[in-house]
Amino acid sequence: MALLEKIRQRKKILAIVIGAALLAFIIEVGIEALGRQASNSTAVKVGSEKIDIMTFQKRVEQEAAQDQNQNRQVDAATRQQQVLEEMINETLLKQEYEKVGIYVSDNEISELMIGKNAAPAVVQFAQQVGAETPAQLYEFITNPAKMGAQESQVIELRQEWNKLKENLTQQIKFNKLQTLLAGAIQANDLDRAQMTEDEATTTSINFVKKDFASLADDKYPVSDAEIKAEWNKLKPMFRLEEETRRVHYIAVNIAPSQADIAAAAKVADEAWAALQKGTGIDSVRILGKVNIDTVKNPIDKFSGAVKEFAASATVGATKRDEPVNNRYKMYKLIGKSVSLDSINISMVVVPGDKKTQDSALAMLNGGKTPDEVAKAIKGAQAQEDLWQQIASAPDSTKNKIANAGSNYFVLFAGDQGAQLLKVNEKKAPKTFYTVATISYEAYASTKTSEDLRDKFQAFLNKNKTVANFEKNAAQAGYNAAEAMITPSTPQLGMNPYTRQGIKDSRKAIKWAFDNKKGTVSPIFSDNNDVLLAVAVDDVYDTEFIGADVKEVKEMLTTRVRNSKKGDDLMKQFQGKAKDLAGYASIMGAKVDTTQVVFAQDMIAKIEGEPGLVGRVAAAQQGKLVGPWKGQNGVYVFQVVKQEKEQRVPTKEELDNRYAQSRGAALVANPSAIYGILSKATKVKKSLINFY
Repeated sequence: MALLEKIRQRKKILAIVIGAALLAFIIEVGIEALGRQASNSTAVKVGSEKIDIMTFQKRVEQEAAQDQNQNRQVDAATRQQQVLEEMINETLLKQEYEKVGIYVSDNEISELMIGKNAAPAVVQFAQQVGAETPAQLYEFITNPAKMGAQESQVIELRQEWNKLKENLTQQIKFNKLQTLLAGAIQANDLDRAQMTEDEATTTSINFVKKDFASLADDKYPVSDAEIKAEWNKLKPMFRLEEETRRVHYIAVNIAPSQADIAAAAKVADEAWAALQKGTGIDSVRILGKVNIDTVKNPIDKFSGAVKEFAASATVGATKRDEPVNNRYKMYKLIGKSVSLDSINISMVVVPGDKKTQDSALAMLNGGKTPDEVAKAIKGAQAQEDLWQQIASAPDSTKNKIANAGSNYFVLFAGDQGAQLLKVNEKKAPKTFYTVATISYEAYASTKTSEDLRDKFQAFLNKNKTVANFEKNAAQAGYNAAEAMITPSTPQLGMNPYTRQGIKDSRKAIKWAFDNKKGTVSPIFSDNNDVLLAVAVDDVYDTEFIGADVKEVKEMLTTRVRNSKKGDDLMKQFQGKAKDLAGYASIMGAKVDTTQVVFAQDMIAKIEGEPGLVGRVAAAQQGKLVGPWKGQNGVYVFQVVKQEKEQRVPTKEELDNRYAQSRGAALVANPSAIYGILSKATKVKKSLINFY
């Protein structure tokens, strides 16, 4: 029953414990599924296996609840895409485990869950819910009657235990797959010898170059036939994993007008005037318009403007910041007080009547340790060497602690139990400052929002074609931004580095895939801060993106043109000089120097020319090499010095480098494994159909 009491008292922290203890395979998710197609309920198909939209929805709801519990604010479509990818990866892994025969035996998982060397996550979980060992917790949830509990009392714990077991099982399987891959790609003696040779020599070269960019593009025309031929050579580069569409979109921020800003300034002025009255903030609070945040802290817990203000202010003093982006802030020092900050304590919580409480107190002050008392009195709990902040405790509590001697005393007591405390150490009293921060931000009024919408709608009414939508946007004060989107794009305007874009823009993306090339959307206002409209420029729904697509055509044109420039320069320079100085003169360039290591693709001062590395490695010292046509220019070089590394790397060092550059670390990490499996298995995503 003692275990049952502990679990009852600690039940509220279960969700936090599980979340912190596990390396989960599930990333935060969320979805707003608006419907299902009558003929198909598949959210995604991985090989021959289908993930039903309801299965997906259930998973999403579970994750959304965790999101809410942890106060995470994440765009719903972004979370939805993350969970979809997670479920795809889980399915790919499951299929691979079955193919290669990876499994976890009962003995393996049993050892990790209840064995002597149980997994740290399991040990932590057991301790947090009040059990001494995982085995004790397992006995409790599988045989509750023996422990004096009812079946209904262990259902939640059993679910958490099974969830923990499943996650550990998946981790073991994944580790086995990683080990299998890593073991299959190991350096042999030939690899080590090659790496030693490749890394042993540093070659210094002198060189001159003529960049293709220095030649005028218009002198080297490129035909559509040449572009198509180059496209055919590089065709695998242009494979489309999903249908892709080019769109332009206009996002109108619902920002406060000048009238709104003036109104906000008036509210801030009213709050500032009210803040001057007395030493409190009731005069401000009664306004009911501004945000008030009151904090009591020692000075070192404050930061920035608040810390600077509190450190020098007297009680009742006020300070007002200059507004930033129409956000107003002001402060008031409400009070100062000297109080104990933190204490180190030993504590025993004793259930039972006063007789039991007095017995426990006598044992503690008679020399018994808290653990000994906890074992002697049924249901008691003990903690030692515990630091506690007490600045915010009631004055009556702080007074008891401040006047405490070296013995245990009754901090709180009632008919059902008592909290017995001994103060081991008190940190010196500190001065605490109570500071109120008053803030107010200008916002767009209803009139402003309606005016912005009316203006935007008038623009769309006059510009119903894609061409006009894009051509006339700037004149109307709008920015028509371009984007390439797929059904998996969660937000318009996503920054490639932050992965953040326009929140709640998924419906606009869905509309773009439901409508034809050349159409312009109505206004979307799912994001309360943005009005959004989309125009569909083009649709790419073939296996490969074509050579006529703007970005592809530009890239191919540059490649073909550079090749023509290179051929022209080779004709001009070939055999026209006998040394670097001569080539520098006819190229209009300077002789420069750099170093080359064969094991490295990059050469300092010569970017984007990995093909030059091999030529340098094969060159004889002192011999002039070139002209040579690269991807970005024509080069002539001469090896002037080769330096051999005297120290021979150890076998362990070579094995580690091999793993990092071409072995286990490169292919056995999660991202690489998912990438390999996804390319080997056809994945068809259909989630966009359910918006």
